[in-house]
Amino acid sequence: MLRARSHLRKKTHVSGNEYYYIHIPAKLAHDSQFPFKEGDELAISVDVNNSRMIIEKVSRRSVRGRRRR
Repeated sequence: MLRARSHLRKKTHVSGNEYYYIHIPAKLAHDSQFPFKEGDELAISVDVNNSRMIIEKVSRRSVRGRRRR
């Protein structure tokens, strides 16, 4: 299992919208076992009972409205 510590950061845009960011350390993202790459579509769910966030890659087949050329 890959592990690293990070922080949740909040930024407020000039429009007033708030955005939250999770920084993924480079030592984790550059590991050969890291399952994501730039541009991947991700599904995020939160298990509030166990204080866990689950991030999964969305399979290409389940993405609606997109066609491969």
